[in-house]
Amino acid sequence: MTQLSKEQLVATYKAGGEALAQAVQGLSEAELLHHRLPEKWSIKQIAVHLADAELAVSFRVRNILSEKAPAIQPFEQDNWTDSLNYEALDLAAALERFRLLRAANSELLEQIKDEAWERTGAHPENGLITLAQVIAGQINHLQGHLDQIQTALTDYRSR
Repeated sequence: MTQLSKEQLVATYKAGGEALAQAVQGLSEAELLHHRLPEKWSIKQIAVHLADAELAVSFRVRNILSEKAPAIQPFEQDNWTDSLNYEALDLAAALERFRLLRAANSELLEQIKDEAWERTGAHPENGLITLAQVIAGQINHLQGHLDQIQTALTDYRSR
C-alpha cells in the first residue's frame, strides 16, 4: 500500500474534510480574494478548486473499485478555475461540497477489503496508480494547498 496503514490513510483523508473549512474560517473577503502574485490563485479559488478536485477523485475512486484498470482522466485545473469563475462561486457551498465528498469517500474506503487498495487506474501521465496512491495523493494535494493558503495570508497581512 503506502507507508500509512489503511486505517491511518482513511483517517487522515477524512480529517481533511474539516481542515479546509478551519483554514479559511473567519477570513475577510479581501483575504479570500487576495492574489499574492497575478498568476497565483486566491484563497477562494484554492478552496473551490479543492471541492472540484474532490468531485473528480470521487469518480476515480469508484471507477478503480468497479472496473479493471480504468483510464483516469486528468483535468486542466487552471482552465476550470478560469472558465468556471471560481471567485464568483459560493465559498460556503464549496466547503460543504468538499466536506461531504470527503465523508462519502471515507465511508466507502472504510468498508473496502484490503486487496482493493491495490486496484489500479491508468493515468496518462503517471501510468498505473493504485487506489492507495490516489488517496495518499489527495492527502498531499490538500496539504500543499493548505500551505498555499497560509502563504497567501502571510503575504496579505504583511502589506
